Amino acid sequence: MALPFSRKKSSLRLMKAGISRLVDTIEAMKESVAGADEEEEEIEYEWVEYEVDDNHVLEDDEVLAEDLVDSDEIDEIDEDGADQTFEEDEDDALPDTIVSEAEKEQAVMAAEAAELATWRTELDALLKDREERSAYFKTYLSDSEARFQRMLANTRAQLAGEDPRSREIAEEAAKVAAEDALAAEAAPEPEPIVQPVDLSEYQVPTIELLDKPNISSVTLVTPEALEAQKNALQDAIDSFAVDAHVYDALIGPRITQFRVQPGMGVRVESIVALQKNIALALATTNIRMQAPIPGEPFVGIEIGNSNSVPIALRTLLQSKAWRDCDYEIPLIMGLDIQGKPIITDLAKAPHLLIAGATGSGKSVCMSTLILSMLYKFKPDELELVLIDPKRVEFGLFRQVPHLIHSVVADAKPAVQVLKWVVAEMERRYEVLAEKQVRNIAGYNEKAAAEGFKKMPFTVVIIDELADLMMTSKGDAEGALARIAQLSRAVGIHTIVATQRPSVNVITGIIKANFPTRIAFQVSSNVDSRTILDCKGAESLLGRGDFLFNPPGIARLIRIQSPMVEDHEIIQVVEHISGQRLPEFRVDLSTVAPVDQGGTQMGIESIEGEDDEALLKKAMLTVAESQKASTSFLQRRLRIGYNRAALLMEELEDRMHVGPQNGSTPREVFITPEEVEWCKK
Repeated sequence: MALPFSRKKSSLRLMKAGISRLVDTIEAMKESVAGADEEEEEIEYEWVEYEVDDNHVLEDDEVLAEDLVDSDEIDEIDEDGADQTFEEDEDDALPDTIVSEAEKEQAVMAAEAAELATWRTELDALLKDREERSAYFKTYLSDSEARFQRMLANTRAQLAGEDPRSREIAEEAAKVAAEDALAAEAAPEPEPIVQPVDLSEYQVPTIELLDKPNISSVTLVTPEALEAQKNALQDAIDSFAVDAHVYDALIGPRITQFRVQPGMGVRVESIVALQKNIALALATTNIRMQAPIPGEPFVGIEIGNSNSVPIALRTLLQSKAWRDCDYEIPLIMGLDIQGKPIITDLAKAPHLLIAGATGSGKSVCMSTLILSMLYKFKPDELELVLIDPKRVEFGLFRQVPHLIHSVVADAKPAVQVLKWVVAEMERRYEVLAEKQVRNIAGYNEKAAAEGFKKMPFTVVIIDELADLMMTSKGDAEGALARIAQLSRAVGIHTIVATQRPSVNVITGIIKANFPTRIAFQVSSNVDSRTILDCKGAESLLGRGDFLFNPPGIARLIRIQSPMVEDHEIIQVVEHISGQRLPEFRVDLSTVAPVDQGGTQMGIESIEGEDDEALLKKAMLTVAESQKASTSFLQRRLRIGYNRAALLMEELEDRMHVGPQNGSTPREVFITPEEVEWCKK
């Protein structure tokens, strides 16, 4: 059987594999023949690998065939290099299995070669596509870069004030600009309307502008009077069989506090129950008990001094406590019962509520607080907003350069100002968010480090809250609540005072957001509880004597406020206004107007178009329901009581409803048809 012989190296390797398998088969056959008489001569095959070139021609004397297989006859190799075959004897013919295996291997190799050729074709196509895409993107990027350079050139030309589409226009504009420059140089420079003020030379007021303290030889309490009061107090306690000892006394500017030590097993309440009897024994009216004194094993009994000396603000400004104070917004309160200066930080308060009866010293206290801030801050460090519905309390501060709005004297503009403060608070929060800081202190520290303008503190002071709550309760209460809840972090604080400490004025919302409070003398313990949530303010002496609930301290401090005269305020204001006048920056036109429907309005005449529309609505409501009462109009029209009462009076004047007759409902004389006829 003839096998094709390839001259290529791959064909030789195939034949080598086939012959190796043949040798293994022969060895197996030889071992299977058992008991043979003679052993067949083992045929050894030796493989010699030759490197055969495609152009090489085998010569006659080459012994390739002899090295491959032991054969009787080998065909000669043609001179032209044609493929040769081997002829073997019938005894040495290869088995058919070997031939079939070789054919299978050859078929597999052919299939692999065909698959390889297919892969090569596909790879060539992919490489060609890649080259085409690369060329396309190179062209696209080149065109894009060219367009970008043209756009950049046009933009630069526009920023430089040139028109890239027309050189003539640019040259003409340059010529006109040159002529204007020459004319400007020739003309004199006009003076600015508002001269800028350099606050680097601003000087805070000096204490020389305030009156010196009145140092007199008046003794507050003589030793004899003190001993007599002590004995009378001890006798009053002993007369009721209460085991308590009057330990000592602390003499203050206005009061003397006797410290009483209860005996073993004596209840504190038994001493407090003797308050009226002690007042009778000491022949005095105003006695306040502090049971017990916080942090001490005593019950305090406070009695007014027979003689008193006013406290001067200058004395407190000269004190070491004020000079060494490092508070952000320090406020001078006054002297406590031991004569120590009390200074609080409004930034920690952060809002202050002041209440007391007329003549108890609220206005003087607020003037002291304002002067404390004027002695501490420059106009670019502190902004003031003063609301004075009484029109007389803050008149002396109208020229203060710290003001950002003129002193507000009406209820409606006051609510507008409060709404502006809310908008300012929201704007400041946006600024803090942009600078990535949490509060005004962090913002000002960053401003000092990076060189931008610092954010000033803003203090809103309202002298009479009752008037705002009467005329615009909804808007005023809502604005104050928002300011009190959110404004601390942005440096906005409020000080609110009222002479009517009732629940209608000091509502639960206001009390919840004003934790720091000052209570001057009030008429009853009910008012005291409204302010301080406890009694005691009804026992104060008046004229600057007040109870202070400081921030972070769970006890009341009795303080005597300093006295400030009007001429002292005038001198301080003239000093600072001579350096700079106020520059108002509050623009109320940007604030939404006060809602007239949902608030309580003042009693005015029905004259405007809106009032006439409301009157017609009231007429239709009364005519359809055939009911007429102030509270009914208040509920149906969603208006305040004062305005509903005004509408009811107007309906009565126009003979649409009858007069009020005790508890009998008013008569209604108008019908819905008449109302529709009136509209026509």
